[in-house]
Amino acid sequence: MRRGSFTEAPANMIAARFRTRRALAIVATAALVTFTACSDNPAAPIEGAGDPENISRVTVTLAPVGGGTNVTSIRVDPDGTSLPQSVGAAQGTLALTKGKTYNGSVALLNDLDPNNVVDITAEVRKESDFHRFFYTLSCAGVTVPTSSLDLDSQTPGQPVGINFQVVVDANAASTTNCTLRVELHHFEAAKGDGLGSTFDTDLDLTFPVTIS
Repeated sequence: MRRGSFTEAPANMIAARFRTRRALAIVATAALVTFTACSDNPAAPIEGAGDPENISRVTVTLAPVGGGTNVTSIRVDPDGTSLPQSVGAAQGTLALTKGKTYNGSVALLNDLDPNNVVDITAEVRKESDFHRFFYTLSCAGVTVPTSSLDLDSQTPGQPVGINFQVVVDANAASTTNCTLRVELHHFEAAKGDGLGSTFDTDLDLTFPVTIS
């Protein structure tokens, strides 16, 4: 399959894709997913041509350390294509409290067929030496420490980021209008720490955040 390119779409538009190390999914502009080609069976990937995977649902969940109510936000593409239906608005806002630390997780699914739900997160974990999530908050006083990211199987282990923490400073500014940007980078060779400049972007989208 031809190698695709990725450019983050402007103003609430989303583009995303996922591919295994042997596969390439074509980018779908203004959608969370790519269209399916060849096969969608992670248990039996196709050699050479690859096994492209759709991402139809992305969920970020933050659980307060020490107890409290989890906060969740979801982005969904209703038909798995860029047209005719565009990606839906975020379902839920990540409402954070000053002075709190949250244990976070991101989940990727292809649930377009309810009888054949594919856990794309499991595939990222399986190929963790070639993937890394990056988290960027536009909120002042809120960070995702690199040290909180879960590790791959390299020696020494390097960040993957399926699991992470969000730390809200006690003096963070109150806001109802900031975002968490989630990116997933894919590397053809073992990624090292994932800070290299040669990668494909499998996922790039934002979730709404408030601070109080």
